[in-house]
Amino acid sequence: MKRILDTAAAAALALLLATAGAAPASAASYEYDRQNACQTAKGRSGCAPGIVVKHWHKKGVKARGVGWVYASTEITGKRKAYEARWLYQRPGGRLTAATGWKRAQRPGADATFVEVGWGRDGRTGPQYPVGTKICIEFRDTGKRACVKLR
Repeated sequence: MKRILDTAAAAALALLLATAGAAPASAASYEYDRQNACQTAKGRSGCAPGIVVKHWHKKGVKARGVGWVYASTEITGKRKAYEARWLYQRPGGRLTAATGWKRAQRPGADATFVEVGWGRDGRTGPQYPVGTKICIEFRDTGKRACVKLR
């Protein structure tokens, strides 16, 4: 009886190791990248505005999944409310709004900038071809920051 239990335990352990060994191989078929850009205002040190885009793709595929977009800008003047949106432009296409306007928040009471983000990390979000331009825009400022998906 003990021999049967030992054999069953060994088989279960082998199955567990084979399954655990297979998981990283499928995850390894994806590549992740993070791109950012910053426009510096005259006489200032911060970004006005700045963008960060996290994207992913399967190896060898020309489509890029945009999982997360982040926008920030320096607070200027007496302005109290900032709203931002992100846009995309496929190669040869028009600049199109991907989202509506979203209110930006100060990350802390003494912060000199506001920030806003869309999406979540991981293999989520819409997919676009390589070379697509992703931009953020703050309402009423006329300023954009953009990156191209590579």
